Amino acid sequence: MRQSQRGYSLPELLAVVIILGVAAAVAIPDISTTNPNKLDLAADGVAQAIRFARSESLRTGNIHGVEISQNTQRVVAYRADLTTTPVSKAEILYHPVSKQRFDYDVDTGVMTDGVSITNTQDPFLYATGRRKNLLFDVTGVPIWIVNSTSSTYILQDGMVQLSYGGDSRTVTVAQVTGRVTVQ
Repeated sequence: MRQSQRGYSLPELLAVVIILGVAAAVAIPDISTTNPNKLDLAADGVAQAIRFARSESLRTGNIHGVEISQNTQRVVAYRADLTTTPVSKAEILYHPVSKQRFDYDVDTGVMTDGVSITNTQDPFLYATGRRKNLLFDVTGVPIWIVNSTSSTYILQDGMVQLSYGGDSRTVTVAQVTGRVTVQ
């Protein structure tokens, strides 16, 4: 005797697939527009660039720096060229793991688009005024060098302010130690 085979019809299977698709679309949020971690990722990226410039100064015995521009929304870590006035970038540093250059736009990064550097002035204050650049001497102290007078000035205040939506983070650099914190 033949037994009848029972199964699901094509319309029944399509109905189940459509219902599961709708449920998945509702359950999974749109990461590109509402990711609350974008601000944290951007702040960590800025802090990482500053820390890396400092660690390279300590490691190599050469002066390294970071440039953070609220006008261009760029963060650049570099080895300093002390033969120019003002001090300029001799070469841009590369991330030790990803091997990518430490030169990126905060507001258009893959994971940080929409985040912005919101400082109304340059983020680093010295006795000579505000600057967008921060240098580290061979002992890791945050400084600025004026080549024309051979003067070195210690950082008085260093804060990079970032915002996304209604939230904000501040990356702070300590005066003498160069310690970087994210708040």
